[in-house]
Amino acid sequence: MAASDSPLRRFHQILCESLSGRDGEALDRPFTVAEIYQDLVPYRTHRDRLGLDMNGDYEHLLLRLLAGEQDLVRLEAEPALSEIREELESSNPNTGLYREYAAVDVRLVEEHVLAPEVVDVVEEEADDGVENGIEEVEEVEEVEEAPVGKATSVECGWCERALPDRPQVSFCPHCGVDLNIVPCPECREAMEPDWRYCVVCGTETPAAG
Repeated sequence: MAASDSPLRRFHQILCESLSGRDGEALDRPFTVAEIYQDLVPYRTHRDRLGLDMNGDYEHLLLRLLAGEQDLVRLEAEPALSEIREELESSNPNTGLYREYAAVDVRLVEEHVLAPEVVDVVEEEADDGVENGIEEVEEVEEVEEAPVGKATSVECGWCERALPDRPQVSFCPHCGVDLNIVPCPECREAMEPDWRYCVVCGTETPAAG
């Protein structure tokens, strides 16, 4: 796989697209780590385009981006950058470490910024072999339409795919996420099952009260 078509480069491309869609100057302004995984490039809506099968793969990819790999973005907090790089070098890195730095600012590295017109060209190149893409979309739609009529309690709260009908299911077979951790209904921050309020946006959970 060419470096320009690596998952990390695709992540960066989507990030540039999302920022350019905000306004003409968003590519030059800082954004937070939380904005990346909650709004700009959330896993649940971009996993297929990124070519990822599990949420853990997404977290590792985001951690590599924040660590400055290929000099695509710069984390504007040296202690956070040092800790993330050190964690990535460990034998069993905690890929969820980036959540501890949710409020830290990030900037795109100017020489690697994909301007809107460049993004359009990249998208056109990515559309080569569109027939295969259509087939993939149809297959995904089949999987998602299969659980019609089932309660949302048998769907993964992260990837929204049907969970197997078994007495005990602790991890999603599709994205690998721990099912004891649920997403905040408002900002998608990971929440513990006994939490009544989201620690990021303060939203009360539906089960609370």
